[in-house]
Amino acid sequence: MLFEVENLTIKFGGLTAVDDVTMNVDEGEIVGLIGPNGAGKTTVFNLVTGVYTPTSGQIRFRGQNLVGLKPNQIAKLGVVRTFQNIRLFKTLTVYENVRTAGHLRVPYRLPDAFLHTPRFDVCEQETHEDALRLLDMVGLLSRKDEIASSLPYGLQRRLEIARALATRPKLLLLDEPAAGMNPQECVDLIEFIRDVKRDFDTTILIIEHHMDVIMNICERMYVLNFGKLLAHGTPAEIQVNPKVIEAYLGEAQTDAED
Repeated sequence: MLFEVENLTIKFGGLTAVDDVTMNVDEGEIVGLIGPNGAGKTTVFNLVTGVYTPTSGQIRFRGQNLVGLKPNQIAKLGVVRTFQNIRLFKTLTVYENVRTAGHLRVPYRLPDAFLHTPRFDVCEQETHEDALRLLDMVGLLSRKDEIASSLPYGLQRRLEIARALATRPKLLLLDEPAAGMNPQECVDLIEFIRDVKRDFDTTILIIEHHMDVIMNICERMYVLNFGKLLAHGTPAEIQVNPKVIEAYLGEAQTDAED
């Protein structure tokens, strides 16, 4: 088992945002995490990546407990995420965004950087070449010198994923990568995520509201509602699950009344 959470719970005062959630992801899978707005999906990601510390429960990656580790320590272990609201280094170039992330993996130390030792020079050249390869793979090489914030929205999403890939994650957490995309961009994203899984030999856990995206790429799915695990199964099973249908219809009814 690559990744698992067991009886995961977090409380903020009197509010239980995630309530006794248990789930797992096998190596090589693309697994979906869905649910109505406010279900606790992003909170799960924040717990996994060390932004929050759970009130109770276990989070294990390759058998190692992640609870209590800092976000940078978790990233070094191979668990890396993107964000629901894009968080690029907006004043840096496209190239600089990816190269900066690549430094998470460099083996040289501070004295090497100060003295420009041979190890430093070799590592910097490798990081430079890797950033260019990644940008080429995601279709952004020709825009490498542009400021990140100047890219169209869909390309900013690709850049954020490329930046995450620069760390060589073994588990990539994607938080609503299709948010704000038009139908054609969603189709392109599906193929892009499949390419990422194949080319980088990575496992993916994805939060997404676009059902056409999530149903087309996931092998299994977990459904949260009000912080609790509501259902688990294949996309075909989830689509016809009465509890899931009721949860989403309830959300749609609330939106209509608002």
